Amino acid sequence: MKKDYEPLGKHLRIVDTRNADMVTDRLLGINIDKYFMPSVANVIGTDLSRYKLISKGMFACNTMHVGRDERLPVALYTEDIPAIVSPAYMMFEILDESILLPEYLMMWFQRDEFDRICWLKTDGSVRGGISWDDIERMELPVPPLDKQKSVVKAYQTITDRIALKRQINDNLEAVAGAIFGETFVSSYTVLPDSWEMATLDSLCDVKGGKRLPADCELLDNPTAHPYIRVRDITGGRYVCLTNQFQYIDEETHKAIARYIAVKDDIIISVVGTIGLIGKIHRSLDGANLTENCVRLTNIHRVSSDYLYYTLQYKKQINEIELLTVGAVQAKLPIYNIQSIQVVLPPQSILEGFQAKIDKLNAQIEENTLEIEQLHALGNVLLANLAR
Repeated sequence: MKKDYEPLGKHLRIVDTRNADMVTDRLLGINIDKYFMPSVANVIGTDLSRYKLISKGMFACNTMHVGRDERLPVALYTEDIPAIVSPAYMMFEILDESILLPEYLMMWFQRDEFDRICWLKTDGSVRGGISWDDIERMELPVPPLDKQKSVVKAYQTITDRIALKRQINDNLEAVAGAIFGETFVSSYTVLPDSWEMATLDSLCDVKGGKRLPADCELLDNPTAHPYIRVRDITGGRYVCLTNQFQYIDEETHKAIARYIAVKDDIIISVVGTIGLIGKIHRSLDGANLTENCVRLTNIHRVSSDYLYYTLQYKKQINEIELLTVGAVQAKLPIYNIQSIQVVLPPQSILEGFQAKIDKLNAQIEENTLEIEQLHALGNVLLANLAR
């Protein structure tokens, strides 16, 4: 054991409080980025009294999918009103918060190195689970409480600023979407004179991603080649370095170099969670793309912004979902993406739309760059916890 490191089991205890009195029907899941979110599970006719009741200060984690996701989905519940989580989740709490702060422990769980160790401890099941005993044996440094509070306060300042900037960007995106709707949506019902319809493949090239070679190991330490997967197409318009990417080495990059994405390419997830849409930020220019995504590249006749909001609109009305095939594991084929119908207005109208969007883009870009800087600073704080 490293000096000043202690096993997690010394500070934690399992909690198994059930929703026997039907305190709430608010069911939450845990996102892969380690925060609670409303569950998408269909619970109609389900006995919710069997579900676990989580209260402020408790943790929950999904120990079953660590090998598959290469992360331990774990989150600290911070709300005053209780909620329920799956009976399959593990719930736990800190024995003595005068020794170990929940917020400090959550910072430790957010470190890439913690997830790497969890992944190494997974079992041989299909999804790759991890046992509670393995979690208890994992170690962390437990500095004096005043130092924990100082670190937590610094990290909270960073995360609060990131949340603020993301909220501003969300609002700007909503304004941009409203501008698109006011200008173009009615044309999908009645096409104005001099407007046309075009298939997506006449406006861009639709290119698939590439499965990594069997002997390739994804890296947590950054290289020049991030590897974009479905889980990375989140957090607003841009796919950018604010996400927790994994990376590939130079030789692997050379082997699959024709599957790279460049600035302003549009990414669409086509397997798993289908229909996630994002644009490649300049910070990810040259990133490699998984086989579960496609990219729209060499965009012409329209701007990438126009195409992005067109696809978001089609996702909103479930048109993209209707293009999927397969029963066991649905997939969005490239040929169906190529056939998507896009309204093609006169160039003057497209230019007027883009002029309005460019003003919003400048603010979104400025906020995105600040988020990246704050994210990098937060990662430094997380890395320094081990020192």
